[in-house]
Amino acid sequence: MDKGNKLDFTGQHIYVGMDVHKKSWSVSIHTEHFEYKTFTQPPEVEKLVNYLQRTFPGATYHSVYEAGFSGFWIHDRLKEEGIHSMIVNPADVPTKHKEKAGKADKVDCRKLARNLRNGDIKGIYIPSRVQEPDQRSSFLLRHPAP
Repeated sequence: MDKGNKLDFTGQHIYVGMDVHKKSWSVSIHTEHFEYKTFTQPPEVEKLVNYLQRTFPGATYHSVYEAGFSGFWIHDRLKEEGIHSMIVNPADVPTKHKEKAGKADKVDCRKLARNLRNGDIKGIYIPSRVQEPDQRSSFLLRHPAP
């Protein structure tokens, strides 16, 4: 490739929906106009970030995943890498009838990316690092171990 023909997505937005699990993530990437690709990857933020930066250099990246077992660490790491990250309540994600019938990880990550791109979802409250330990401490004080 000629050095003058470098890819540049500056000013464009890329939307990433993720269905996260302990051993793998289903990921769907959408541009502003269409679904680009859906795939499965190891549960590693670095691999996703490297892929996005290689494939869509200069773009603004937005990601979303459903609240669950993984807590906030993925969100925190994505933000550290400069990705706008959102966690949503699974019950608040608009779902088409066909998507309910065909529940699968790839369906879920596509639905999340599409809804993020369309502005149809809102994130949950994410406690700051200062608040999070305080919330855990107050919980432990109210519910001491046996």
